[in-house]
This record gives sequence, C-alpha cells and structure tokens, in this order.
Amino acid sequence: MSGEVLAPIFFVGMPRSGTTVLFESFASHPELGWVSNHLDRAPRWPVLSAVARLTAVDARFRKAVRPADARMPLLESLRVGPSEAYRVWESLCGRKFVYGYLLGQRAEAGERLRVRSLIARVLHHQRRSRFAAKLTGPARMQFLHSIFDDAQFVHVIRDGRAVVRSLLRVDFWKDTHRLHTPAWEGGLAQESLDEWERYDRSPLVLAALQWRTVIDRIREEAAEVGPDVYVEQRYEDFLAKPWPVVEGIDRGVGLAPSPEQRAYVEERMNVLRPGRSLEDGFDPGDWRILNDVLGERLAELGYEV
Repeated sequence: MSGEVLAPIFFVGMPRSGTTVLFESFASHPELGWVSNHLDRAPRWPVLSAVARLTAVDARFRKAVRPADARMPLLESLRVGPSEAYRVWESLCGRKFVYGYLLGQRAEAGERLRVRSLIARVLHHQRRSRFAAKLTGPARMQFLHSIFDDAQFVHVIRDGRAVVRSLLRVDFWKDTHRLHTPAWEGGLAQESLDEWERYDRSPLVLAALQWRTVIDRIREEAAEVGPDVYVEQRYEDFLAKPWPVVEGIDRGVGLAPSPEQRAYVEERMNVLRPGRSLEDGFDPGDWRILNDVLGERLAELGYEV
C-alpha cells in the first residue's frame, strides 16, 4: 500500500438536493473507492472496505438507491454502498466536522494524517485508484482542501422550494430539533437569524434560510480554494439527462466514462419518483413566504420565481 491519495472528489450540497442519487451514480465508476455503509458501522475496521469488492463481482451486492423516507428491508441493509459516514469522519476529525461549517478552518496535523491514512487503506482494500465522498450541509471545503490540496468539489444544487418541502417531510428533519434550531453551528449570519425572528421562528423559514446559507457559504469557500477545482451541477439537469451529466462530471475530474457506470445509471435510476408541481404541498401563504425569502437567490441560480 503506497499511502497515496490523489485528487479525491467530494460531492457537497444541501440535504434533499439529489446529492445521493447523483453521487451514487457517479460512484459506480470502477476506479472509484468510497467509505461504505459497513465501515461507517465500525470505523476502526478499515478492512471492512474489502467487502465493497463484491459489487464488482455481481451488481446485486450493491445496495439500491432508495428514497430517504422508504423503509429498508433487512437484506438491503447488508448490501454494500457508499455512505456519508459521519461516524467515520467524527472518529477522524471530531464533533466539529459533523456539526460545524468549519469556515476558514484548517485541519491539524493529526487530523490530516488520520484522514489520509484511512482513505489510503480504503482504496487499498477496495483495489481502487481514486476516492470519492458525499457530504451534505456545510461543505467543509477549506478544511478538506487543507488535507488534500488537489481535492475537487462538485456542488449539487436543487430548487430551494423543493428542498424545503422535502426536508419538512423526511424523518431526519421533521419532528426533530432541526425544526426549531439551526442544523449546523457557525453558519447562519445574524441577519438571517433576525429574518427568521420576523417570521416568528417558522420551521419553514428556518429550512429555507439554511438552504440559502449553505449555498452562499459553499460559494464563498469555492472562491478560497479556487474555481478550477469547483463545479456546480443542477439536480434538475441530472433528472432530465442522467447519463450525459454523469459523463460530463467524469471528464471534468479526469475520469474516462465507463460502461459499468453507464449501465448503473441507465438500469438503476428507476427509483426516481415522477415529478410534481413545485407548489404542491404548500398553502398559498407558505408559497409566498418561500418566494420572498429565497426569490433573489433562486433567480441568481436560474430558477423561475
């Protein structure tokens, strides 16, 4: 094992922005290694990464891309697939990595060594040449760039109104503290907190402000790490043309598109539910509030308001 980790690729973006389905499509490339769901259950055992090699033997060993609100059968939980692996990241970098924006922060020497060492082991056990990961919420781009100065970032963006609707319905958000307190520390500016107060601390507005903040902070970090290692990808464009989008990301990060990856995209993207009107699920008052809070940013991103 050489210990080299060359040009890792990180997908970032707000939760419920289509990051999972887009990342897992990309991560089906045979050259890419990733932290698996099995390693996330036991972060001290990187040898578990070897189980991921089964997915190259038979595609049925790979877990399906499932909606977050769908029940997972027991057999499905035993299959192998990429994970956001926050238990792993917390074991390497501490609580701040999971719950903070890490704006302007650099990794300490010990953190850098631990992260690079674990990822090198993952690639060794999986027999892959490049590493890819997905992180939602704060991008932690400056922190990651201090560990990998050749890291590349793909920012997945989805219409904020659709993201808010999804967040308010998904189990990891609804009926949790995220309805009443910011989900991550150190990101919302006082101006945004004051705006939330003007709407009587509405959960709808809090979710919307966090979508706006995550995008703004990611773009600020992109300016610091350099535009040549950062690209934005709209989820709606992926829905319209899945394979051309994945193929374009491949080429952008220096990978040759693969037949295995194309087969995964074309055969296993049937989990996507039919589209529906953006207004569906909102009463007129909530719809007006979302357009007021997000309208300027949506227009900047090319969405119709």
